[in-house]
Amino acid sequence: MTTLLLMLPNFIGSALVVLLLSTLMPAGVDIAFIVAWLASGALVFYRPTERLFAKTLLRWREPTGAELAALRPLWDDVMRRANIVKPSYELWIEDRDDINAAAAAGHMVGVTRWSLTRLEPEQLAAVLAHEFGHHRGGHAWAGLLGQWYGLPGRFAMYVARMLLMVVLVASQALPLLGCLVGLVFVAVVIGITVAFPPVLVVLVTPYLLAWAGRAAELRADRTAAELGYGPQLHAVLSNWQEQGADSARADDKLAARLMATHPPMHQRIRELEKFAAAAG
Repeated sequence: MTTLLLMLPNFIGSALVVLLLSTLMPAGVDIAFIVAWLASGALVFYRPTERLFAKTLLRWREPTGAELAALRPLWDDVMRRANIVKPSYELWIEDRDDINAAAAAGHMVGVTRWSLTRLEPEQLAAVLAHEFGHHRGGHAWAGLLGQWYGLPGRFAMYVARMLLMVVLVASQALPLLGCLVGLVFVAVVIGITVAFPPVLVVLVTPYLLAWAGRAAELRADRTAAELGYGPQLHAVLSNWQEQGADSARADDKLAARLMATHPPMHQRIRELEKFAAAAG
């Protein structure tokens, strides 16, 4: 819910773009266009669309028989501990040489080939439990839904930036044109801000979404710990920390740290230790 609420300004911007486009269409078609866009979010939960998303955008593939034989018992154990009688999730493989996993759309869980071959089974189960935490918390589908409905607005912003760059390049030959474009741009920004002050929220939305992402990671860690995978997940995170996961972020500037979608490893480890201490 936090992610969806933070995506609301993007949705409103996209809705305005869709409404603007609909005015260029014949009567009847315009209403159908708007309704189709509003209903298109249901595709996020449509299995064939999810599989297409996994294959084309995420570059995941279906596991081989041997890979599935290694993953399935671990995932079944996670489902058993979570009291999921009829699991509806699909396991996928990402051909990357690093330890990672991800939850996507409404029912997809991807694991890197490296994780499958290098992690101990108990540790891999802990990583899977973490990804299940994202699904149980709705983080995966909420993020994808927000991205989908924000697409028209982002596309409009991209076109606007391209047009502005073209005008600025042209203005190098005509300085007066550059000054005129600058004045018009400032006037438009001021006008929109005065007429609709909440638009300023768009400026801080990326930082708020990044904060929500970091909070979601900690909640997914807690879910794994609640299911009994706390020590194993602690071992995985500690190993990442020893490999320099936090060191790589030490020189990041404040803006980069605020835009990070994952907390530093030491924070995740500390939160797991707090949960273990509280649980006795």
